[in-house]
Amino acid sequence: MALFSRRHLMMAALIAACSPLTAWAGSALDQARFPDVNGKLQSVENWRGKVVVVNFWATWCAPCREEMPMLNTFSQRFGPHGVAVVGIALDQKIPVKNFAQQFSITYPLLVADNSALELMRTIGNKIGALPFTVVLDRDGNITARLTGKITEQNLLDAVKPRL
Repeated sequence: MALFSRRHLMMAALIAACSPLTAWAGSALDQARFPDVNGKLQSVENWRGKVVVVNFWATWCAPCREEMPMLNTFSQRFGPHGVAVVGIALDQKIPVKNFAQQFSITYPLLVADNSALELMRTIGNKIGALPFTVVLDRDGNITARLTGKITEQNLLDAVKPRL
């Protein structure tokens, strides 16, 4: 049985979409540092100047796994247009690395510990649901928050005005 019902996720998405977008939340995301699957510390700030799609996910999260191929294709399609997709896994390095290899994920994957839960709450995911996606404009400001499994159209609607 799912921890959160579809109704709960939809209500959370509505609340997040209606909440004010604050520079402070974007700053919290910029300040966070997580290792990539090779152990090198990274920050979302590394992709400043691009429209950045930050997707919080986990290998054990079924909806997360389902949207990963779409995110991979989206990254390849819109990367040349100044879009970067970055995954932050609430997981462990080995399962994330194996998942990336098995499914040929080409965008950067960072590995977070439980501190990412607090970061998600700070930037607008009050219930801590996965998957959770934020879109940053080229200046690093959060312009969209998407809770739950997203479609390519959801993501395109959030990203296209920023291109």
